[in-house]
Amino acid sequence: MSNPVVRALVLKDWRLHRMFISLSIAGGVIALAILQIKNDTAFMVGTIWFFVALILLATMMPIGNVINERKKQNLAFLMSLPVSATQYAMAKLMSTIGMFLVPWATLVIAASTYLLTRPEVPHGLIPLMLILFTMPLVGFCVVAAAALITETEGWAIAATIVCNSSYGLAWTLIIRNPAINGNLKSPVPVWNSPVLTILGGEIGTIVLMLGLTIYMQSRKRDFV
Repeated sequence: MSNPVVRALVLKDWRLHRMFISLSIAGGVIALAILQIKNDTAFMVGTIWFFVALILLATMMPIGNVINERKKQNLAFLMSLPVSATQYAMAKLMSTIGMFLVPWATLVIAASTYLLTRPEVPHGLIPLMLILFTMPLVGFCVVAAAALITETEGWAIAATIVCNSSYGLAWTLIIRNPAINGNLKSPVPVWNSPVLTILGGEIGTIVLMLGLTIYMQSRKRDFV
């Protein structure tokens, strides 16, 4: 970030996507507001809406920030700037990750605060919610890796389809796991082996995807 052109590229991406980031946060906040209504329908609608906001952010941000820039043919202008291919690639990586992490962290902290401050909500839900919160982050890392490494729309869309079609199945399998489901009403979080294994797998996938992306970006020698 010492190169002022790199900083300008990162800030440019933030300016271009600030509306989408704001809308994602607003969608999550509205979902949390719906959860304040104490009935099963509101709980279901609010929960689904909250995760839809996270999933849309995870899938649209990499495509919007990486693939669409190529489709709009901005690279000819970028090649005229005093910035190397590696610097451009790392700027794109930093802006893409940052633009997801800020709204994701904002919504996760807000939802966690809701869980921890409502006495009627059993804290046994916390391990499950942490697993579910991390899933869109995993999906984002997969889509971002595909978009940043290949810089082709086909691979990015394929990664998006795989991730989005996996959420429902993964959620169903996790929630129906007796070792997780049986502790949802516990007054305290239960960090048993299945919970830690799933969280470890999610964190491992995130580290692997980000590490691979950083490595491949550092080896780029041109924009095209």
